[in-house]
Amino acid sequence: YFLKGINMSYIVAVAAPVGGGKTSLVKAIAEQIGDAATLHYDDYEKVTQAPVENLVKWMDDGADFNEFNIPGLSEDLKRLKNGQPVYNSMTGEEIVPRKYLIFEMPFGKEHRETAVYIDLLVWVDIPLDIALARKVKEFLNHFMQESNPEAMRDQLKWLDGYLDNYLQVVRRVLQIQKEKVGANADIVIDGRGNLESMSRFVTDTILERMQ
Repeated sequence: YFLKGINMSYIVAVAAPVGGGKTSLVKAIAEQIGDAATLHYDDYEKVTQAPVENLVKWMDDGADFNEFNIPGLSEDLKRLKNGQPVYNSMTGEEIVPRKYLIFEMPFGKEHRETAVYIDLLVWVDIPLDIALARKVKEFLNHFMQESNPEAMRDQLKWLDGYLDNYLQVVRRVLQIQKEKVGANADIVIDGRGNLESMSRFVTDTILERMQ
């Protein structure tokens, strides 16, 4: 069905490095705008399930974001942009289209199949060391809630592996992301600011440009 009064949604993509606060920012922007739905790349992605060696080869071959297959994402963006609902394949939740769709998308406009639906791209510019520190703190907060010593050891072992991958591969991927995705953003914000001021600035800019 089509929602009454909605012919087409504006799609605002938000991109940032891992630990850059994309998810929180997307939620805050949607709440401040009011007439907004949210969509998250993580509900579609398969990249992190692939071996690390695949990412190394991808970078060595030129780091073309179009090589990533994201099943169902472009179809869902098209439906939402045209005022039709979609269903989250992970949770089964119905996503009802609104005037604005705030879309968490780390590839920004570098992924052609999805970029055609993006009206505005926000890049969160943040030093990679700060982003990593935030991500590690997030992991540790979860770990410290664990009371089972064996489970805690497994989680710390996972974190150790994550940091190994970060040093060997992920940091290089994030540098490529900044060079390519960040360079083509319509709005660049300083990710070291507080969430309220960042989301308010982005919200005001969206409303100013897309009334």
